[in-house]
Amino acid sequence: MRPFTAERGVIVLNLEARERSMLELIPALLAGLGAEAGDPAAARLNPPAYPRDEEAQAEYARLMEDDLVSARDHDRDLFDETLRAGLDSMGIEQAEAWVRVIGDARLVIAARSGIAPGDSDWEDRARTEPDLALVAWLGYLQGALIEAIVGLETTDH
Repeated sequence: MRPFTAERGVIVLNLEARERSMLELIPALLAGLGAEAGDPAAARLNPPAYPRDEEAQAEYARLMEDDLVSARDHDRDLFDETLRAGLDSMGIEQAEAWVRVIGDARLVIAARSGIAPGDSDWEDRARTEPDLALVAWLGYLQGALIEAIVGLETTDH
């Protein structure tokens, strides 16, 4: 059974208890982002918009940083509330927040596990390395959720 399905205007969660338990770890993982100096995950999740122009980057950060942090906090709150409430279904806003939060978690775990952008062999290593297996599983969940959202949107129109 797919972990998410679109039914009657909602996304139905078909997650086992152990899958929910794994997902419940994500808020703590993301809350600690950047707490340690040199955390590669912080850099991966917040790449510079203007890597070759310090002045433009500073202006971008001044204008956008608060909004980006607020949007991420909102997504993480929706994710946590939906998951902890033990709901069997969620609306489109919650589902889209889940996609972004799961994506953030994948980036954080990948960065801390040494997966660099453009790595092509990490999926082969995922068979033997637990952190990489988690990245792959989260990718599966993210893809399944996107498919359910698309299914929901196509049936609504």
